[in-house]
Amino acid sequence: MRRETLLGAVTAVNLILFAATGLMQILPAEADGAGILRGSGLEIVDGEGRLRSSISILPAAAGEAETVLFRLIPPNGQPSVKIAASTASAGLSFVGGDDVSYIILEADGPETRLKMVEPEGREKLIAP
Repeated sequence: MRRETLLGAVTAVNLILFAATGLMQILPAEADGAGILRGSGLEIVDGEGRLRSSISILPAAAGEAETVLFRLIPPNGQPSVKIAASTASAGLSFVGGDDVSYIILEADGPETRLKMVEPEGREKLIAP
């Protein structure tokens, strides 16, 4: 009799834990009391599951600093707007729908530059 009681109690505890785990999977994520979401990255997808925006932290590569990258992506999947920042540099780029025309504004250490490229290879570089 004692064995059945123990097994019943263990089964009840397991059911409660299972239900709590299921609720944690269903309930939406919530911000802390200050309204802040914390994580190591963020991806926003459209109704069809395609990635449309992301914020990510790229680890330091050989000779480069860790970089934070924000991207805005139209339905074709090619990022159109990028904003990047690291301890060494920061940049902003806009890419036209044809992937041939783009603008890059960059501050790399003490150097700054604006590069504009149009179709047919026309290019203009502005630097102080």
